[in-house]
Amino acid sequence: MELKLEGKIVLLTGGTGEIGRQICRDFLTEGCRVVCLIRNPEKFEKLKSWLHEKGEDTSMVHAVACNLSVKTELDAAVKEITGQFKRLDILVNCAGSVEEIPFAMMDEERIDTIIENNLKNTLMVTQAVLRPMFLQKAGAIVNVSSITGIKGGRGVTTYAAAKAGIDSFTRTLASEVGKKNIRVNAVRPGPIETAMSKPLKDRIENFIPNAMILGRFGKPEEVSKAVLFLAAEETASYITGSFINVDGGYMV
Repeated sequence: MELKLEGKIVLLTGGTGEIGRQICRDFLTEGCRVVCLIRNPEKFEKLKSWLHEKGEDTSMVHAVACNLSVKTELDAAVKEITGQFKRLDILVNCAGSVEEIPFAMMDEERIDTIIENNLKNTLMVTQAVLRPMFLQKAGAIVNVSSITGIKGGRGVTTYAAAKAGIDSFTRTLASEVGKKNIRVNAVRPGPIETAMSKPLKDRIENFIPNAMILGRFGKPEEVSKAVLFLAAEETASYITGSFINVDGGYMV
């Protein structure tokens, strides 16, 4: 089935990460124009090089420098994007970070950072795009959450709490903006083969075959395909406030 995403304007956070870059690539393959909110220009250049190696048209990917935690910068970034492209069709919130530390050993600064990176920034970026989506009376928002938000895990208590917040935010915002023809959904990845998950893989690789029905870690492209499915009107026009677990059966 064709997704019919050609010409759509996609705003992507976390586009320089391994899952984010695959999401970027798949949207480009579908004929979209992708705008990445970035803080590190060097990482963006590496993203473009990777996309070029994969045969993608890098003239269709753009970067806007922005600190996701600063509202004035977010508003200015969205204004720049909508001023240039006249609309904003899809938002994918993929930015986030995790580190494994027992909760009892975490200081306040680290707690704040994890909550900001994995919850607050998603809220702030989403708020910034709602005005143009309201004006055009259409939009799709896809949040990248985590099965950790419902399953938990040792050493990731604050991260899990933030991702549970993303799930609640997804459901609640969907009910708030649905009458404006804006859909809000989320993808919950399980263990995915990325640099961020390498410590987990090294520690519990022998556990995975028993924990996952499919008996392996997932791949970034398996997450990306679910994101595009939820973003596309062709496949998900009647889906909002919903979640897709991309976890190899871990939650079954």
